[in-house]
Amino acid sequence: MALFGAVGEAARQGKEVLCKTAALAANGTLVVATPFATIDSVNINVKKATAPTTSVCTWNFTGGVLTVYGWKATNSSTTTLIASDAQETVSVTVIGRRRQ
Repeated sequence: MALFGAVGEAARQGKEVLCKTAALAANGTLVVATPFATIDSVNINVKKATAPTTSVCTWNFTGGVLTVYGWKATNSSTTTLIASDAQETVSVTVIGRRRQ
C-alpha cells in the first residue's frame, strides 16, 4: 500500500515513476537509462535464487542513468563485499522528474 500512496503523491507533484526488472550482469551491475534529471526515490528488490549470493545493492545516478551494483560476501569466512556474479533478477522502481 505504501508504494501506491507514493505513486499517487508523485503524480500529484508532477513526478513520474519508472519500473524495470532485469538480471544483474555478470559483473554485478544493472544499468537503467531514465528520462529523469533528478530522482527522489529508488527502491531495489532482489528476487532471491535458490542459492542467493547477492546480499547488498547500492546505486549511483549520473546524467539520467541509474546504475545498480550487486554485492556479495567474499566467502563464508570473509565477509568483505565484492561484486556479485549471480546474475539474479532485480526489480527497480524510480521516482523522479524529467529534464527541462
